[in-house]
Amino acid sequence: MTERRRRVRPRSQRVTLSVAAFTDVAVGLLQREGAGAITLRRVAAELQTGPASVYGHVSTMQELHELVLDRMLGTVDLRADLADEPRSRVEGILDSYATMLLDHRGLADLASGFIPHGENALALAEAVIGSLLRLGLSPGGAAWGYDLLMLRMTAAAAEQDRWRDLDGPKTDAAAAFLDSDPLRYPNISRVRGHLFSGGRARSDWAVQAILAGIAHAPDPAERMSRGGAPEFSGP
Repeated sequence: MTERRRRVRPRSQRVTLSVAAFTDVAVGLLQREGAGAITLRRVAAELQTGPASVYGHVSTMQELHELVLDRMLGTVDLRADLADEPRSRVEGILDSYATMLLDHRGLADLASGFIPHGENALALAEAVIGSLLRLGLSPGGAAWGYDLLMLRMTAAAAEQDRWRDLDGPKTDAAAAFLDSDPLRYPNISRVRGHLFSGGRARSDWAVQAILAGIAHAPDPAERMSRGGAPEFSGP
């Protein structure tokens, strides 16, 4: 009598559900398809589970976005090798930050929607603020300078990211400036060749201009003493 053997189907290897697992999947979606692909439902499908399982670990889309951004902030080069050159270190960190945002479609726009506050975000802030203090800025100047630099880099990256999705460099906004009547707008006409130029050089110049400006700006403590009680506005 021939023994009948049961055919055992191999079990699919399922990932243990955790915040780290959800973050891993969301980062994978970001790298393959851009930030627009990151949804709780899509993450659940990638892990072969239901949306309710995701909500047990990540309560909102913003929380998931925060986890993804903080994971990516961990890839920013904090330039420890330039610790003795604080100005170069700041410029290097910000360049790495902007590059990281632009390497992932939609991430800059996502980053502009909340204040990053995870471990990697704190490490980034620590590095930039420390370098600004080493440049001789007061605690208030270093804090406000950090805020100004990060706002500028994030907004500029988001703008460049949106431009990449447009057909050609001459958008409606650019055309309005570049094709403006020189008799009616003589000042615009004089600088029109520079309005949309520069690329990386423009970004480097912006950082240098901000650093030069905050080095000679009034101490925030003085401004606060004139303006009364402080109000939370950033970073």
